[in-house]
Amino acid sequence: MKIEARLPEVTLLFDARGARPENAVGIGEFWYEPEIWSLPLPPTSKVLYAGLCSFLGHGQINRKDLRSTLKESTDEEIATALGHLVRHKLLVPADRITNSGTLPGYEVRSVKEFED
Repeated sequence: MKIEARLPEVTLLFDARGARPENAVGIGEFWYEPEIWSLPLPPTSKVLYAGLCSFLGHGQINRKDLRSTLKESTDEEIATALGHLVRHKLLVPADRITNSGTLPGYEVRSVKEFED
């Protein structure tokens, strides 16, 4: 998989996690599954997953917020973390065509979808 070193200005997010579990961490529609911390993923990918979940209610995350989620990480390191999440099926690319062109996006999946 080729890793894009430049992050897009806006990345669309689609919630494909299903119903909120009782043990979810967060408030309202801004939640994540705490099981993410026990998965065999690099720490940056775990933090990024939780951060993306916190933006699902907005339906998108901009480059500035994506960078803030992984402070002091380069765009390439963030892209690598996104790649880990895609490889393990926690993110599924889901680009959407809009009036202004095609925007990159991801379906965010439940940690139960994790594949080794």
